[in-house]
Amino acid sequence: MLKFKVVHYYIIPLICLIVWWGMLIAMLSAWSLQGKPQYKWITIYQNPIYISDIGATNLQPLFISCVGFQAIFFIGTLVMEYFLRRHKKLQPYVSTKQPIFAIFSIVFSIISQLGILFVSIFKTTAYHSVHLSMVAVFIIFAFLTCLCNFFNSFIFGNYPQRLSPNHEKVIFGKHKWANLYMVSFFLKLAWLVGAVVFAVLFGWFMKDGKDSTSSIFEWTISFWYGLLLIFWAIDLFPSAVKHYQVRHPDEFPEKNLANVHLDPTNEEDLAKLEQISPYRSPTTLHDNV
Repeated sequence: MLKFKVVHYYIIPLICLIVWWGMLIAMLSAWSLQGKPQYKWITIYQNPIYISDIGATNLQPLFISCVGFQAIFFIGTLVMEYFLRRHKKLQPYVSTKQPIFAIFSIVFSIISQLGILFVSIFKTTAYHSVHLSMVAVFIIFAFLTCLCNFFNSFIFGNYPQRLSPNHEKVIFGKHKWANLYMVSFFLKLAWLVGAVVFAVLFGWFMKDGKDSTSSIFEWTISFWYGLLLIFWAIDLFPSAVKHYQVRHPDEFPEKNLANVHLDPTNEEDLAKLEQISPYRSPTTLHDNV
């Protein structure tokens, strides 16, 4: 049975997921329980209506608070991944370009999350142009965030020989792409393609005045967004496994994580033990990616 520290960094994106999906379900349920009303600013019958229309009602406080809360955890997920890789609590970067991509993804995520926060603040009924502009900012910079983050996954998968020798077994074939990092990259790429398609269809049908169809794709892409957070939770999960192994070396003698005789029950020895990373890279950072 896989053993890991239950409360660890991987729960950050999961909290974000719960808040985001919880908000969407609460808003859609509230609208349905109210009898699917067509608000006075809706000129053509819609089923369902846009998220922004529900968010412009008395549910706006819920909209703003949940969006703001999830934004903190969304950005925090990327910051934590950068921190864990830099401090060798996760597989360290294997290219000098990876930390740069990670920093760009954090910057882009801040802009994108500010965009969605302003979407919730500037409601569509009073600030329609600003509202739509912020939706565009959110979509564009969220795409750039994913692009940088996913490219880092590709680098890990494309250079499996650079991974730490103490890394969990991720290679399952002879081809260099036959590893779990590359599987993760292709799953994320499929997610990104799906997100782009949904976003384009959302805008296309809105432009054509087919608001019911457009809103279906808006709700779809909003729930689809949550799958990204699951991918990121999986990315952070190995840190929880390593944390458990470091603190319980007697249960994993074959790992020989520290290669030194330290007592994990002693606070000073435990501090030293945690400084000895289970991820010892066989090579220095490479620049040719």
